[in-house]
Amino acid sequence: MKKLNYFKNKPKVSEIDVEAYLARLDLDREEPTLKFLRKLHSAHIHRVPFENLDIHYNRKIQLNYQKIFDKIVRKRRGGFCYELNGLFYHLLYHLGYECYVTSAQMKNDSGEFSPPYDHMVIIAKIEKEDYLVDVGFGNAFSYPKLIKKGVVQMDYTTYWRFTQDPDENLLLQFSSNASNFQTKYRFSFEEKQIIQFMEMCEFHQTSEKSPFTQRKMITIKTEDGRVTLTDRKLKLLKLGEKEELPILNEDEFLSKLEQYFGISYQQLSPIRK
Repeated sequence: MKKLNYFKNKPKVSEIDVEAYLARLDLDREEPTLKFLRKLHSAHIHRVPFENLDIHYNRKIQLNYQKIFDKIVRKRRGGFCYELNGLFYHLLYHLGYECYVTSAQMKNDSGEFSPPYDHMVIIAKIEKEDYLVDVGFGNAFSYPKLIKKGVVQMDYTTYWRFTQDPDENLLLQFSSNASNFQTKYRFSFEEKQIIQFMEMCEFHQTSEKSPFTQRKMITIKTEDGRVTLTDRKLKLLKLGEKEELPILNEDEFLSKLEQYFGISYQQLSPIRK
């Protein structure tokens, strides 16, 4: 399994306002330890939603992390994996973490994997151990996961582990009972550059085959559950109890969007060029 030398031929990383980003997460700066990484990861998924709304309001998503910073930090929006994990990587880098991005491929219900660069994840090295970091998945884990094959790691009510396929790809697997595991996605230790994700980022905004073009969706983890809004339903999960309410029209969608996520229609007005 190939591991690249960290920071060898390291690409330029955009300067960002670290203190403003930390304020968005309601955190103060600390030393780059595993404990702080856990705080950062958890805060991100509780305060920054996963959403695809720009795709449906004609706002082109570009992998320009100054613009993504403005969207997520200053305008208090969310994004999908290329935005969320890409920007979080910039934060970790400027906080002093050894980290890089790599490609992950989702496994679908028929057992097939999506194309390379379908999902972006982060690998961070702390105290000679590698951790998988992913704040860009709609409903994944709350804390970074130690990349060590066969070790079962519990995260609230879900169990996670890593295995390896015959091609030496790592498989991230999950289970509700620590017994029957399913594969979420596969990835490797090979470092990737942000520019390599541009083609799939464009695909997910424009192709009828992309799940992101099929419906509007925004979701965020709460202290006691999760809130998910689509153009069809509002789903509320609280202390294990589920409630679903239909969304009948655009006005109702926008009303719930502002009520539960603090995002107004003015923040979504088309600017695509």
